[in-house]
Amino acid sequence: MKKFYFVLPIISIALLIAVWYIAAAVVGTEIIMPSPTLVFMEMIALFSDAGFYLALLSTLVKILISFLIALIVALAFAVLSYEIKFFERLLYPLVLIVRSTPTMSLIFLCLIWFSSEISPVIVSFAVLFPMLYATFLSSLNGVDKGVLDMSRVYNVQRSVVFRKVYLPHVFHGVYGDCVAALSFNVKLIVAAEAWAQTKQSIGLFMYKANVNLLTARLFALTVVAILLGFLLELFLKGIYVLFRRKKLCRA
Repeated sequence: MKKFYFVLPIISIALLIAVWYIAAAVVGTEIIMPSPTLVFMEMIALFSDAGFYLALLSTLVKILISFLIALIVALAFAVLSYEIKFFERLLYPLVLIVRSTPTMSLIFLCLIWFSSEISPVIVSFAVLFPMLYATFLSSLNGVDKGVLDMSRVYNVQRSVVFRKVYLPHVFHGVYGDCVAALSFNVKLIVAAEAWAQTKQSIGLFMYKANVNLLTARLFALTVVAILLGFLLELFLKGIYVLFRRKKLCRA
C-alpha cells in the first residue's frame, strides 16, 4: 500500500501534463498556451545559458538570506515576547501593521527607498517576519506549563529544560510553517525581482520574457521556480530527518 502512495504523485503529474497537452492543442496558439514539449525545449535553452546560472544563484542567495534573517529575528523577538509580556504588547501593533500592509505597497515603497538589488530581500523580510514571529510565539506559549513548574520544583538546569522541553516542542511546532514560509519566499523574491528588475535574477528573466511575449520561456521559468521551491522543501525535510536521527529534537 505504501508503494502505491509513491505512485500517486507521478500519476497526478502525468494527468496534469496530459491536460496541458490537450489545452495547448485546443488553443492552438503558442503565444497563449505553449505545449509542454516547447516549454521543455526552452528549459534546455535556459540551462545552456551561463548567464541563467548566475541569475539562478543570485535568486537562491536572496531567498536563503532573507529567510534566515527573518527566521533569526522572528525567533529572537518571539523569545523576548515570551519572557517579557510588556514587550509582546508593545510589539503587537507594529507586527499587525507590517502583516496587514499589502505586498505590492511594500515592493513599491522599497523601490523608492532602496536599490533594486536589496529591495527583494527587504520585502521578503517584511512579509515573512510577522508570519514566523507568530509561529514561534504560539509554539513557545504552547509549552506545557506543568512540565516547566515541575522542572523548577526539582531545580532542573535551564540547559536541560531548553534541550528536553523547549527545543523539541518548538522544533516540531514551527517546522511545517517554516517549510511553507520558505516555499512562499521563492514566489515572493521572484515577484519582487521582476517588479524591481533586479540584475542577474530569475525575476528579471521573467520580466523580459513577459515584455517580449515569450510565453514558452515564461512557462519554463515558472517550472524552474517551482522546482527550486520543491528542492528547498526537500532540504528542510532533510534537516528535520537529521535532527530526529541525532535525537536533537526529541524529548
